[in-house]
Amino acid sequence: MIIKSKSIKSLKATERAIRYILTGHTNQVDGFVLTQYIRGDRAYTKKLKEAEHQEQSSIITEHRIQNMMKHVSDNNEKRRIKRTTGNVSYHEIISFHKSDTQKLSQDVLLKVARKYIQQRSPNSLIVSTMHSDKEFRHIHFVISSVEFATGKVIRKTHKEFKDIKLTMEQWQNKELGLVHSKVNHSKKKPSRYLQKLSIKFNYEKE
Repeated sequence: MIIKSKSIKSLKATERAIRYILTGHTNQVDGFVLTQYIRGDRAYTKKLKEAEHQEQSSIITEHRIQNMMKHVSDNNEKRRIKRTTGNVSYHEIISFHKSDTQKLSQDVLLKVARKYIQQRSPNSLIVSTMHSDKEFRHIHFVISSVEFATGKVIRKTHKEFKDIKLTMEQWQNKELGLVHSKVNHSKKKPSRYLQKLSIKFNYEKE
């Protein structure tokens, strides 16, 4: 698997990222939306399944996004260290080789998402979902940089993030049995798989 991360500097850009992962080439009914510390979100999943037309689904999704952003914004106010240049959140993507797509069911991708959240930031507000809009499936995460309720800023060093990648790769090899999505994250030069793969953070820039 390949894991990419992009820093987000504002609440406005965080909202754009959440909007993109929830509405950009994804199906919230057939796929999944996984949240952490976002109260009331489960009700929206039920409402979307019961929606009778696209316009109704769009309205429900908009309310869902605003609920998510209220929690992110309120929690961000608890930030202990106030910095205008600090990161508000992170947009991260886990992607796999297209040849492993048949092994990547919704349940498997949900399992990956939960494992990553546990390793990456178990105490952060998080929104995650899967996309299947390209030849290969991938998982998006929007992760608050402020720990839930405590105001502690969460920042991973380059080494810590590398260790998370190695842990996820080892877990993938043991639990998922994927043949084509293996990457040696300890190498300095990217593998051919990493060079060919291009998942972009396709939402409007600040």
